[in-house]
Amino acid sequence: MNLRGRRIHIAGSADPESDPTKLQKLHDLVAQLTSALAREGANFVIPFGKEPFLKDRTDGPSIIFDWTTAEVVLQELKSGHAVSVGTAGRLIATVGTSKTHEQIPSTRQQIYDELRDRSALEMRVLQPGWTAGAVRRQNLADLGDILIGVSGGQGVEQLAIAYSTRGKSVIPLDIHIGASQRDGSGGAGRLFDRALSAPSDFFRVEEGESPTELLERTRTFELNSATEKVVEAIMNLLQKLEPPHAFFVRMLNNAIPENALVEKFFRETVDTLVTELGYKPLQMGMGKNEFAWMNQAIFDSIHHSGVVIVDVTGLRPNCFMELGYALGHGQRVILTAHDATEISFDAAAIEAFQWSENDDVAERLKKFRTHWERNIDMPILVKAREAK
Repeated sequence: MNLRGRRIHIAGSADPESDPTKLQKLHDLVAQLTSALAREGANFVIPFGKEPFLKDRTDGPSIIFDWTTAEVVLQELKSGHAVSVGTAGRLIATVGTSKTHEQIPSTRQQIYDELRDRSALEMRVLQPGWTAGAVRRQNLADLGDILIGVSGGQGVEQLAIAYSTRGKSVIPLDIHIGASQRDGSGGAGRLFDRALSAPSDFFRVEEGESPTELLERTRTFELNSATEKVVEAIMNLLQKLEPPHAFFVRMLNNAIPENALVEKFFRETVDTLVTELGYKPLQMGMGKNEFAWMNQAIFDSIHHSGVVIVDVTGLRPNCFMELGYALGHGQRVILTAHDATEISFDAAAIEAFQWSENDDVAERLKKFRTHWERNIDMPILVKAREAK
């Protein structure tokens, strides 16, 4: 997998009474891993808020890793090894609440302000009152592509479920250093053991690779392995993951005259850009079929893809139904149509890339890339209501 633009979420915590030396080693691991990811062009999911420390301590090391990740990302941004905004969106995606700003420690405010001022933050803000951890984690999982679990408890376990049910990769590390809330059933350390025995429940790798062997190599042996060696093994695993899918919703009826134009547009322009961005193109009728019924295959693919490209040329009802499912599921959606298409009322409110068969191919690709950058982080259509 090309890590450029993939959103990596490093999540976990430690027991408030854990060993300070061991905890500092874990922060060093997170820092080196974040640096390696940033230099490969990865993006990040980082929640901003409190920074709790060990019991009876008012300074580091923290028992969470969010601010360590944010600090390193800013360093890489300032050094020129990362960019604020790319084709895949802004460098950091986050979920804010009505309490976010008041929870940021004064010692970390400068990091947050500088990331914001450099246009490196894409924030989804929850409705006032929606501050529960479970709600926030669900939204974070919507934004991320890959979860890396580090110790922790119930929070990491909930995130793992949220990521995996969306078809996203979950990479748990073999570290047992407790959880900040002293909850859960073993956190990432327990998930690591499960992933060794059933890796396909957590992630999929390229054909010919062994997922169990790749994960086994990431063992830290409770942080006794050399940090550089562990980071190298994690990066190796990430780079051998199966790329996220870009699912194509479009007309496929050869009897319709416009189908040839749509086919040409997808092969010349859409395939080119999604491959450049590290996605694996997925279209019904192409590649291996794992389902008995096409309808099941379509909706399963929409549900589990990293992005859905919907072309409504010909105004086919099934395309609008699948567009509605993708939007309702909170998927990242790119809408396209031939420039002669008069898009109906509801869908017309969504900015579409309208193309022509007469466009210069190179110029069309350039315009499509610009459209993608502007729309890939389109906000969800409906915000949740709060029961009062």
